[in-house]
Amino acid sequence: MRMMQKFPLRKWKKRTLNDLISKIDKTGSADPSSGSGRPRSARVQENIKIVSELICSQEGQPGTSKSPREIARETGISHSSVRRIVKKDLHLKTFRRREVQLLSNIDKKKRLDACRRLKVRMTADKMSRTWFSDEKIFTVQTPTNPQNDRVYAAVSVKRDVAPERLLKGRKHFSQSVMVSVAVSKSGKTPLVFLDRGAKVNSTYYCDHVLGGNGLLRAIRRLSSNHFIFQQDGAPAHRSRQTVAFLTENVPEFIEPENWPANSPRP
Repeated sequence: MRMMQKFPLRKWKKRTLNDLISKIDKTGSADPSSGSGRPRSARVQENIKIVSELICSQEGQPGTSKSPREIARETGISHSSVRRIVKKDLHLKTFRRREVQLLSNIDKKKRLDACRRLKVRMTADKMSRTWFSDEKIFTVQTPTNPQNDRVYAAVSVKRDVAPERLLKGRKHFSQSVMVSVAVSKSGKTPLVFLDRGAKVNSTYYCDHVLGGNGLLRAIRRLSSNHFIFQQDGAPAHRSRQTVAFLTENVPEFIEPENWPANSPRP
């Protein structure tokens, strides 16, 4: 009260003065930064340690880490607090994982053995003359990323947007086409379109994809008869009929036993 009377121009409120006196009694200082702000209830050392143990993968066990949402559900710490601990206390950065094919120890050994044989066999000249072939299915319906597929409207609530703008039709059985192509240092072949609904067995593969107006004719036009043919491990490719066809019709090809097992794709 005396302070209010002594400094009338300050227009201090009694409650403000009481809070200031209480602060000095508790902290011994009137410094605004001392004890100011909301108390840290979540970012304490105990929670920081818990988040640190869960957010990172266990040693020698990649993929055992938990996401911030999983940690929040498991520990009861709010999702926003977990993210602040990760960023401000642990100083961690996030990196997106890339999906690859999982290889067993047997597959890894087969791949290593095949690569060693190919390393001895393949020279720089042979690599430049090697044609790599593969098939791919393309669908008529364009894939979309739902995260980026948004509708912008000058309304305040979603229910005011016309339903036809928010719905996107999807066919149960989208039309598709399978094509085959071969590429090398010398160039690429035209696309070979497979018949719709065709069963790609050894006979169809040899007669329509490789033979006739297929890949081998285009390869010979670009490389004469001086090339090496490479394909993947699809059943129709590694059958006895296909191997016999390649033995008779191409100057050289990579045999099935020299194909790297379960080749991972990016």
